[in-house]
Amino acid sequence: MAISQIAFHVIFTALFAVANFVFVRAVLYRLNLVFNARKAQGTENFLEHRNWGFRIKSFLLNVILQKKNFKEPLRGIMHAFVFYGFVTYLLHTTSQFISGVFGYALDDPYKFTLVGSVFGETANYYYEFVLQFVSVLVLVGLGFFAWRRWIQKAKGLDVHSPASAVVIGMISVLMLSTLLGEGARSVGAVYADPFHDAAPIASAIGSVWEAIGIEYSSADLVFQIMWWTHILSVFAFMLYVPTSKHGHLIFAPFNYFLQSDTPKGALSKLNLEDETAVWGVNRVEDFPWPNLLDGLSCIECGRCQVQCPANRTGKVLNPKAIIVELKHALMDKMPEVVQVRASNPEGAADAVAALDTGVINTYEGLSEEALWGCTTCYACVEACPVGNNQVNAIMEMRRHLVLAESKFPAELQNAFVNMENNSNPWGVAAHSRADWAEGLGVKTMAEDSNVDVLYWVGCAGAFDDRNKRIAQSFVKIMQKADVKFGILGTEEGCSGDSARRGGNEYLYQTLAQANVDTMNGYNVKKVVTACPHCYNTIKNEYPQFGGNFEVVHHSEFINDLAKDGKIDVGVAEDANAGKFTYHDSCYIGRYNDNYENPRDLVKKVSGGKLAEPVDHHTKGLCCGAGGAQMWMEEHGERVNFKRSKQLLDTGATTIATACPFCITMVTDGVKQEGKIEEVKVKDIAELVAENLK
Repeated sequence: MAISQIAFHVIFTALFAVANFVFVRAVLYRLNLVFNARKAQGTENFLEHRNWGFRIKSFLLNVILQKKNFKEPLRGIMHAFVFYGFVTYLLHTTSQFISGVFGYALDDPYKFTLVGSVFGETANYYYEFVLQFVSVLVLVGLGFFAWRRWIQKAKGLDVHSPASAVVIGMISVLMLSTLLGEGARSVGAVYADPFHDAAPIASAIGSVWEAIGIEYSSADLVFQIMWWTHILSVFAFMLYVPTSKHGHLIFAPFNYFLQSDTPKGALSKLNLEDETAVWGVNRVEDFPWPNLLDGLSCIECGRCQVQCPANRTGKVLNPKAIIVELKHALMDKMPEVVQVRASNPEGAADAVAALDTGVINTYEGLSEEALWGCTTCYACVEACPVGNNQVNAIMEMRRHLVLAESKFPAELQNAFVNMENNSNPWGVAAHSRADWAEGLGVKTMAEDSNVDVLYWVGCAGAFDDRNKRIAQSFVKIMQKADVKFGILGTEEGCSGDSARRGGNEYLYQTLAQANVDTMNGYNVKKVVTACPHCYNTIKNEYPQFGGNFEVVHHSEFINDLAKDGKIDVGVAEDANAGKFTYHDSCYIGRYNDNYENPRDLVKKVSGGKLAEPVDHHTKGLCCGAGGAQMWMEEHGERVNFKRSKQLLDTGATTIATACPFCITMVTDGVKQEGKIEEVKVKDIAELVAENLK
């Protein structure tokens, strides 16, 4: 064995061992911090509480196929160049690892290729050709991201990030060293590879090498230098990445594979009967571990920030900061928690409790003002390419503020008291809940429970004058279609959505359990409601309390009646004279993937014409009322004003909605623009009822 080969082997093996040891240690250290946090609901026994089919699908769609990344098409393509470049390079880098560790057994370790050894030199030529082409695409992708950050200075990339420069530089070196090395290899056919000269990229680079005086005698040395440059960059990458924000390469796949299959619109149920249970979260060790894994997965791309309605209107809330600050808290405070637990297992609880591990108001992005600015619209979660859930983290902290510290906006106090005393946030006397239906021939379940569907009216339909007209229109549609339905009347209570999203889990559970008991008492099977917030709560959260019902939003229910020929919807008389647009409700759209049913109905009424606002479907801008914001005072630019202007910018003369909160907020926005006389704001039920044949 030549001395040079011995030296090659020793040096490489030492570097390989150090890089892999540091890499694995850094990853396991961070995962250990994460899993020392509170268990997520439903994962107390990780191996038993699982849905492997869901997890594998999540991993394949979002990691392998990059589904979430392609929600931003151009960025998705560029990221795919980089991601699939890494995937393509796996065999190339593995070849270097094998030749380095076992180089003493090879005639020339630089020549070894895994593909060539297993499949033959012809296969290796084609692989190398693809590798060179992919290397160029990776450089294109890196150039695009560098342009966005430092030249375009895109919104969302508002934090100075040396880490981005380091990683872009490292990956560029990886690509360039391969291309330059393969170019040198093609000079004079260093390895007498009959296929190599046919590779156009390597041949072109080889021509450049020859033009600057690199010939056969020195080309082998150039190739070896580039070989070492590449592998040293790989080792440097392994040392750096786990400790930087680019750890998303490692932790985002974990994030997607470990995702819960619970409905998007379901918050976890607190055990309020257990005095030792955590009621909301402030201390870092009390967060469910998925919230902390989110921090490690975050790439700080700012997609959540760009879509957040609060951030877009100048509020201090930044969903990116929520997740990034949780990562900082994890790395700052959790190591001491782990150390204390390891050194004193028996007295760990008291010892950990004595530590300063609170996060609210400790980190700038986790201020109370930021937490109360969230509309829970789910836009941040929908936009996130690495599977983070900012809303769940915010709700955990809101619960702590309300239940543990009794700290919440003063206006919420009135809503809470009204829900507690009268079972509706308006505070209207509960005995008047069924007054809206007077003279319509609507029966309560107490009068006749032999019905096919329970119409859940909701507080808005029962008590708000504007929304009463929507409830009456929906009744007209159901009666026209001969639907056998009933209402609970005064037995119906507030669904509790605003209480739960307002952090008052105790009040929510009281309301929810009472409603579930009432409906189960009537053996209710199917529920229809015009309120997306009630819809989401009854459908996705009432099962936590034994309420398992088939729940349908009125947009889907009416659309099905039309499809089945039970109602005939005509075109509005003013359809030719104006435009129609539709405002997406967050709680039937992003939370429950119901985008087309309301649009189908608007198209029927408008004669097939629908003008979409600039933000629609999954990117629809919130009306600003969700997350209990309906009952809080908004400061600065109002979200509903911004959204209403978008809707008016379509030139629409009719704005359709499918939510009682949305119709209130959009109507106010249209008034603000001084166009309430010329632009109609109507619920889809009203549009259909007015145009029934």
